[in-house]
Amino acid sequence: MKPLLILGACGNAWDVIDIVRALNHIRPTWELIGFLDDRVPVGQRVMGLEIRGATDECRRFPDAHFINCIGSETTAGLRRQILSGLQVRATRFATLVHPLANVSPAARMGFGVYVSFGGCIGGDVKIGNHVSIAPGVIVGHDSQIDSYAVIAPGAVVSGNVSVGESCYLGARSVVRQRIKIGSGALVGMGAVVTRDVQRGTTVAGVPARAMASKVLVRD
Repeated sequence: MKPLLILGACGNAWDVIDIVRALNHIRPTWELIGFLDDRVPVGQRVMGLEIRGATDECRRFPDAHFINCIGSETTAGLRRQILSGLQVRATRFATLVHPLANVSPAARMGFGVYVSFGGCIGGDVKIGNHVSIAPGVIVGHDSQIDSYAVIAPGAVVSGNVSVGESCYLGARSVVRQRIKIGSGALVGMGAVVTRDVQRGTTVAGVPARAMASKVLVRD
């Protein structure tokens, strides 16, 4: 059993907990040893797991693996900053796929990725590091999801789509084939994206239209 710490005692952590339980039911692999979180006091229990320290205390756990769950519509743009500041080797971040998700053998995924129940990742899809795939997400063939992106429940990314770094795709959003979504963009819940989305732009509606511009990713 490999020890695993979750970064962020937030709602997304339930997806990871469910993935780990399902994987362990088939073959005991991961031991969930708690959370690292900046808001909840050390020693408190959340979702049945103990808060073991703050997110910047990874070095206290040299034998542990990690998985990041921080990433809502308001914090997705901070994921790169948070994770790069930890100074933890990429190989110590677990990549977790729920046994009832379907990931093509021709897809490629980086470190720290999780794919939840009912996820479907098509052929020749390329997924970067620290990407969160919520339950029921579909990513079509030949698409690319760059590092730190968050894909919320039920979103559909069609074939040949490019999703930039630190993007957030809201629940039940749909992206038409061959669309490019720039880094740090936010796609609202239920939006239907039929045109390219510029870097740092928020879009919503059917069809999706720009609501505001805010650069979430800084060079």
